[in-house]
Amino acid sequence: MSEHADVKLEDTKLVTLYFHELWWLAHGVKTKAERLFAEATVPETGNVIQVDPELHSLIASLLSDAANLKKLVITPSTRLNGESGRQFRLRKARAAALREAIAGIQLPEMFNAKVRNTLEHFDEYIDEANIALSTTKSAPSPMAAYNMVLSRWEVFSPRVYPIRVYISSERKFYNMKWSVDIDAMYKEATAIVERLASHPAFAKITAPGGLMVPL
Repeated sequence: MSEHADVKLEDTKLVTLYFHELWWLAHGVKTKAERLFAEATVPETGNVIQVDPELHSLIASLLSDAANLKKLVITPSTRLNGESGRQFRLRKARAAALREAIAGIQLPEMFNAKVRNTLEHFDEYIDEANIALSTTKSAPSPMAAYNMVLSRWEVFSPRVYPIRVYISSERKFYNMKWSVDIDAMYKEATAIVERLASHPAFAKITAPGGLMVPL
């Protein structure tokens, strides 16, 4: 085959790795969410404030996995800078094959990129919020909470202005004006994991791991 000729996705040597990557990322979202739910406590009575950098690192990692999963299955329809024609066509074929593998599973929260953007470009968003809060006569709250886990909003009255705040009772993460429903994301990831469990590529595997791929 000419080095410039197109290759069919199913004939490529690393084709199974696309499905394993999708599985690994969905599994990451699922298991990290489960750990978050277990460690971010919601007492039956009263409220809890947790200041735990590890939980916020866990949330950031979970959202990063979701972003990378989205890039696998949703891809630009035009060529990227420096991308060859056949790489462009393979990229489109890869994304289409992965979408077909999880067809029927709705992923609105997984594909919601706004909160991830506020984390990736936190400096820009905090500058914007800082100017808005410093120049208004009516702030949205008398206090801002930063890098906290609250069992419920009612921990503080009135509500705080959230800057990277997770509300355990809601299973939602708030960053300034935006929020993401981690419980919904968990359910979407679980649906992907369960769907891929029946895929031939995972017939003898029970959890993501390393592979040796013949070349």
